[in-house]
Amino acid sequence: MPDTRNFEISYTKGGERKTFVHQADHFYENDEWQIVAQRFSIPMKDKAWGDPTRQTFKTMCIDSGYTDVSYTEIP
Repeated sequence: MPDTRNFEISYTKGGERKTFVHQADHFYENDEWQIVAQRFSIPMKDKAWGDPTRQTFKTMCIDSGYTDVSYTEIP
């Protein structure tokens, strides 16, 4: 079984900087946005038929007021 690593996820919401710890055995680029979206149950928004903009976890978070999302691995 792979080793589980700890990651500190930081984000800004309402002008306040906050953090939480997430455990995972791997971490890929932009996973931090998906983790924030899942942790705070950010829903996908309905898009109008033919809307060419692609919704991503990052855009979902930003639209919900979560910005400056970053992560660091902690020992």
